[in-house]
Amino acid sequence: MKEVRVRYAPSPTGDPHIGNIRSAIFNWLFAKNNNGKFLVRIEDTDQARLVENGIQKQKDSLKWFGLDWDEIYIQSERLEIYSKYAKQLLEEENAYRCFATQEELNKLREEQKKSGKITRYDNRYRDYDPKLSEERSKSEPYVIRFKSPQKGITKCLDSIRGEIVFDNKEMDDFIIIKSDGFPTYHFANVIDDYLMNISHVMRAEEWLPSFPKHVNIYNSLDWQMPIFVHLPMILASDKTKLSKRHGATSVEEFKQAGYLNTAMFNFLVLLGWALDDKTEMFTVNELIKVFDISKISKSPAIFNKEKLDWFNGRYILNLTHENFGKEINNYFKQFLDNNKYKAIQSYDINDISVMIKQRCKTLDDAIMLTEFLYLEPKFKSKSEIQIMCDNPEQCHTILTNSINSLSNIQEFTTENIESTLKSLMTILEVKPKHLLGTLRIVITNQKISPPIFDCLYILGKKESIKRIQSAIDYL
Repeated sequence: MKEVRVRYAPSPTGDPHIGNIRSAIFNWLFAKNNNGKFLVRIEDTDQARLVENGIQKQKDSLKWFGLDWDEIYIQSERLEIYSKYAKQLLEEENAYRCFATQEELNKLREEQKKSGKITRYDNRYRDYDPKLSEERSKSEPYVIRFKSPQKGITKCLDSIRGEIVFDNKEMDDFIIIKSDGFPTYHFANVIDDYLMNISHVMRAEEWLPSFPKHVNIYNSLDWQMPIFVHLPMILASDKTKLSKRHGATSVEEFKQAGYLNTAMFNFLVLLGWALDDKTEMFTVNELIKVFDISKISKSPAIFNKEKLDWFNGRYILNLTHENFGKEINNYFKQFLDNNKYKAIQSYDINDISVMIKQRCKTLDDAIMLTEFLYLEPKFKSKSEIQIMCDNPEQCHTILTNSINSLSNIQEFTTENIESTLKSLMTILEVKPKHLLGTLRIVITNQKISPPIFDCLYILGKKESIKRIQSAIDYL
């Protein structure tokens, strides 16, 4: 087999979609598995849709997933190349100039709609005199259209779907060079794939309807085609195409929501590929060893948010406390405001990691679980403090005795705090919900929090006693 060369070809028109990144991961793994090359090709020929920093966003998303590339190209820097091959197709009469104005095309479309016909270009310049075309091109705007075959069929071979047959009567003469001189996707991707010696084209299933266009361009240039692999569509849980109405869909959104890149990588690989019917957890190195395109499914993949949360939680649990501490520290730095981040920095991040790791499914959970470190409880009524107790007197007794007991601890460790408060419960003859529940409220202002012994330890004796005293004063 010749050298494996694959490409990821995003358009810099917004934040990278996870469906695109799934394609990048499949291509990258296949290249690594075969000691091949992974190319990145920025397809920026649709100039009207480009966004600021669009190229950098694409690069950053690949870097976040650890997808390093061997070569990178930008299509807008290759216009002379596309022009050369468009000219060749013109000379060989496999393409032609079209001078139809936008107004004329709009009128054609409206007439076709009214008569119930399929809206498509009517090939009005297909047989136009080449000499007249050449002359008009000097003073009039035009596009270049490909001469699609009008009879017979076009056979397209997909590695996992087999042969797909298209009726040529259904094809129109599509544009390959726009009036601004930029190529369309259909033309540029064929030219680049051939010149870059791409061996396998792994792309989304949504490109299947365009497959015959690309095959016919290859045939007209008498070029050998790469192996095509169309990846299954990613559907939401309601079996419709995954879109923004289903929630987060971009890499940046999932990053902000606190998902680990390693968990996302593993999860996305399983959207359309499986080693077997039981293995789900893989390291990247394990995936490189076992990734095989023959195991890519034809059936749509379902994006299960609950499964992603489970994956992310498992990956968090598998981190050491030190590494989880680094993850949450980086996350806090990016997504907490500066004052809150500074407040968090005054505590030991490893202690925080130990306290919350088992309770986090995402890094965003860490923000909620550590809010008490920089937000002192603010109460609107006495009942908020007394809610866990049988009566106000019991609440007051618990709080005053807790201050005394905590003050007497010489070495303020989690273990000593736990044994002291458990002894106090026995002395006061109260249940855990009475004493620990009340302390949880006055320390964190939450009914659910990390273990209260850990909360007290991380806050420290002075701050813990201060918060309990503030609650007593409020009562």
